[in-house]
Amino acid sequence: MNQGENDPNQGESDYVGKLEQAAQRLKAHIGPIVIVSHVDPDGDALGSCLGLQRTLRQMGKAAQTYASVPRYLRFLLEGDDEILPPGAILEQGALLVVLDVDSHDSKRVEGISLEGTETNFILNIDHHGTNARRAQLSIVEPNKAACALMVAELVALLGIPFNASIANPLYTGISTDTGSFRFTNTTSEVLEMASHLLSGGADLNFINESLSQTPHHMYRLQAQVLSTVEFLNSGLTVIAQVNTAMLEKVGASWEDVESLVGVIRSAEGTELAVLFKVYSEDSVKLSLRSRGRVSAQNIAVNLGGGGHVAAAGATVNAGYAEARRLFELEAVKELSRVGMLG
Repeated sequence: MNQGENDPNQGESDYVGKLEQAAQRLKAHIGPIVIVSHVDPDGDALGSCLGLQRTLRQMGKAAQTYASVPRYLRFLLEGDDEILPPGAILEQGALLVVLDVDSHDSKRVEGISLEGTETNFILNIDHHGTNARRAQLSIVEPNKAACALMVAELVALLGIPFNASIANPLYTGISTDTGSFRFTNTTSEVLEMASHLLSGGADLNFINESLSQTPHHMYRLQAQVLSTVEFLNSGLTVIAQVNTAMLEKVGASWEDVESLVGVIRSAEGTELAVLFKVYSEDSVKLSLRSRGRVSAQNIAVNLGGGGHVAAAGATVNAGYAEARRLFELEAVKELSRVGMLG
């Protein structure tokens, strides 16, 4: 591994230089290219994978993504076998591309086992500041609003013009990670790239209508989750929970709950929102959202997870009561750190 390629203090010129290295590596590679992302892939993860895969295939490369596709993102697929289920075996000589997650985080990477990949070249593109930069070529830029934005910049360097097939998933990735361009990470750079993608063929109406479709059972699930809402820390924190019994009652699945933290995040006067996903008596996942004045990332990292300042997550190997206790301690610390609690 060339540690010089993984300097965490990379500037903009270094970032562009690494993107150019990635483009040259992908252009020169003559073997298979395997693309993976993180567990529970969201619009940014899946959009990044599809945008890059379709670009590479148009270049004549043997590129294949392995991932679980949530129902609400299936509209992006151009065929049922375009993305294959997790479980790929990386053959010798294959190039591994890991998007939107630390390439060596075995608990978070989905699609392939990292064991036995030591001899393969790994390209890691991510915008999470907690990424440890352990790949042969790590391109990590926390200031980028979405991994799909970074992939779109890579596609431009690969010399393939945007078309509807490539632009739709990349636009979806950028849109979902910026809250449909409502979050504070919506910069002029983001809007400029969105404009390029729209000019290249991204179908805004198709994407927005597809993302806004809500299954009937979601209304019943939302009613149950909203019945658990509580306000803590003088109203600065809003929490809710969802468990297996709730899902079974309405015929929902865990992939249905991803949007619910955004629902409670909109509560007036709150700075921090958390949805407790109670998987079992000894496993609870916390999905955290912040309006930006406090760091969801700090809380998640202290609980063993990671993410961004505005959106982060962590899994606690304990029951709901203990997971909540640990969260409340960290929330008070974080709110106090920024002077919002005495």
